[in-house]
Amino acid sequence: MRRFAVKLLVLFAVVWGGWWYLATSSVHNRLNTWLEDRRAEGWQAEVASVTRAGFPLRITTILTDISLVDPQTQGSLRVPALTLSSPIYWPGHASVQLPADPLIFTAAEDTATLNWDGANAAVRLHPGTALQLETLSASSRNLSFELKDGQLISMANLQADVAQARAPETYEIDLTATGLSFGPAFTGVLVRPAGTPDAFEPIIADMTVTFDRPWDRSAMQGTRPQPRMIRINELAANYSDTGMTASGEMSVDAEGVPTGELRIKVRNWQEIFELMVASNTIPPEWAPVAERMLQSMSDLQGALDLTITAQSGQLRMGFLPLGPAPRLVIR
Repeated sequence: MRRFAVKLLVLFAVVWGGWWYLATSSVHNRLNTWLEDRRAEGWQAEVASVTRAGFPLRITTILTDISLVDPQTQGSLRVPALTLSSPIYWPGHASVQLPADPLIFTAAEDTATLNWDGANAAVRLHPGTALQLETLSASSRNLSFELKDGQLISMANLQADVAQARAPETYEIDLTATGLSFGPAFTGVLVRPAGTPDAFEPIIADMTVTFDRPWDRSAMQGTRPQPRMIRINELAANYSDTGMTASGEMSVDAEGVPTGELRIKVRNWQEIFELMVASNTIPPEWAPVAERMLQSMSDLQGALDLTITAQSGQLRMGFLPLGPAPRLVIR
């Protein structure tokens, strides 16, 4: 009986090890196929090494020195390392880890570097051949974007959560950023009065986005799903005693042109106005006229109440033209 139990245990170990090897091999094969497909499209797609790990309960793949170059834009991305891991029973419940090493982006002659304490993400895919995205949760700490001219923006914490709604092409998206501040490359000569804080606390975005199709495995192989309806349930930011909230809904056509309204309310807008005048962002000779105009747009409580309209490819605030509307296209 004891000998039989030992044989059974050995058999189970061999079968389990074989299953683990086949599962990790499948991940490697899909990765190699994806890289080969990108190269066939003209991309430069290189990975220095791919290592298996996680035995016996997880399928873990460790990639090092990832380099991607887009043939059309010549934009490139360099990732020092990436770890993908999932339970052996279902690879669609995956975790992604990036170490605290800089990511380097280049486009034309510009270079941007993302410094951080690393990032973690959890991805849940719907079972089936399409592998639709069900949920995504990602977080990072101490982020800073650096350009040649200096720091562009930094954040203490960033949390992003995406969940598929009942309609498979619709996703609920929540973003929270704390300690967000703009660096010299963004603010330039902006002068802050003494005592004003360095950062926004916090910035919150709650939105519902409907795409032309669900996010699934095809999104990594061809064109990306494109937004067709964006509903901003809440967008809120606070800086010192100034607070801003926004909400609205916009449809997006096949060319990425939005149509709709965005309603914005700004509390204690005078503080930001004085900051812009002090830094000459608003020329002093224009300040009295601009201030009277903003006061006329304020409600009885003194909060600035604005509606920005996107129509026929143009943005307007009331009767004031603001210029062309941005194209909302995911490349």
